[in-house]
Amino acid sequence: MPMRTVLIWSLITAMGALASGAEPPAFDDFFVDRTLRIDYFQTGDADEVIVSIDQVYEQGIWAGNPDGLIDTLNRGMYYVRVVDINTNRTIYTRGFSNLFGEYRTTDDARQGIKKTFHHSVLIPCPKRPFLFVLEGRDRTNLLAPIYKTRIDPADQNIIRQNRNPDDRVVTIWRNGDAHDKVDFLFVAEGYAAGQWKKFCGDVKRFAEVIFTVEPFKTHRSRFNVSGVFRPSAESGVDEPTRGSFKNTVLSASYNALDTPRYLLLDDNRALRDIAQAVPYDYLIVLVNNPSYGGGGIYNDYTIFTADDRRSEQILMHEFGHGFADLADEYIGGVAYNDFYPPGVEPCPPNITALLDPNDVKWKHLLSPGIPVPTPWGQDEIEERREKIRAARAEFAAQRERLAQAGAGAGEIEDARARRDTAVETWEREIREIRERYESLYDGKIGVFEGAGYSAKGLYRSEMQIGMYRNGSYGPVSEEGIEDIIEHLSR
Repeated sequence: MPMRTVLIWSLITAMGALASGAEPPAFDDFFVDRTLRIDYFQTGDADEVIVSIDQVYEQGIWAGNPDGLIDTLNRGMYYVRVVDINTNRTIYTRGFSNLFGEYRTTDDARQGIKKTFHHSVLIPCPKRPFLFVLEGRDRTNLLAPIYKTRIDPADQNIIRQNRNPDDRVVTIWRNGDAHDKVDFLFVAEGYAAGQWKKFCGDVKRFAEVIFTVEPFKTHRSRFNVSGVFRPSAESGVDEPTRGSFKNTVLSASYNALDTPRYLLLDDNRALRDIAQAVPYDYLIVLVNNPSYGGGGIYNDYTIFTADDRRSEQILMHEFGHGFADLADEYIGGVAYNDFYPPGVEPCPPNITALLDPNDVKWKHLLSPGIPVPTPWGQDEIEERREKIRAARAEFAAQRERLAQAGAGAGEIEDARARRDTAVETWEREIREIRERYESLYDGKIGVFEGAGYSAKGLYRSEMQIGMYRNGSYGPVSEEGIEDIIEHLSR
């Protein structure tokens, strides 16, 4: 049997056995209470990917839930899988996403421009040699191996250095052992040496923001929260579109994937070196900068700025992406192409392709009697938006014709006024359509078309657009977050 078939069958068998009630792997049978950090490169474009190991590190205790070694949530662009070579048994899996996976959907990647990205995965440290497998999703969202290698935990080339003793740690609250709780770690970026107190205050402030929102509020006792501080040479971060560059420990920069507001890190290795100061399940990078921006990548990290007036909103939105793989529920506005392939059910729990209207992903939460799919005036609104676009284009052409014909300023202003009157009418009608449907569906869970950057073919659960709004994720996304909490804690 080909290796590809063996690996896919092994994953299906492992998850199927677990779902049927078979005993999951026992932590003490296969692992020691240490963490293996496996750093690797992904190089490629939309059609090709090459994976190569950079370095393997043995670090402090394993922060994860020993009873949650097999991830059956089916989220993320990739899966890491650990196979015990002696028994050919899958002993650990975890879904995640990364920036390379996003890059593959951009125009540059589709044009064959290859780029290299550095990433890390953390696994509990096996007792014996194991097969390390990375799996990626195809266009139908099925997982298939893209890389595999044998790793011996006793290999003398594994780096076993201690954390930097100069990195300072602040504990916000500790509710129990790292194995039993979900461990959040805030990491400082762009804070200068004299800004330790500001960092501590910012961490406390934003930790409280997270735990005023459901379901984190209800489950607060299931979390530990800490921060780690390594000073940067300069305050702030790179802002390429403004010609501003800073010397910082994590090399964070706006304009990721050529999207000005998209703020991400350029030095993953430094992030992981600093973060080893505290056992963690999830990283939150806190940026000392006032400009709007941030990002969130599932099971990788969330990043946001501390001092924008919208910082709390940015944190919670990006945190939805990073911690729970929640999808954006808006339309357009990104550099991706077919981020969610048409006609394929997406993995995020808060959007659906509605391939079977009788079996909606969140059918147990649907409001009684609500139609599926749920009409919300989308076509009516789009008809008026198209009229607005046409009117603006026509005025631009008319103004050019009038100017060439030597028309006076008054005649051009009359044409502008007619355009403005028509546009105002259509904009008023759009507001009225929205208000009518919002009143009809206020507080109701349905299946509304328009989500995942696509106007057609993907659906969200509520009338209003936006993953996290008005201080709430909403029932569907909250349930998706609770699944993660249950998986990571006990």
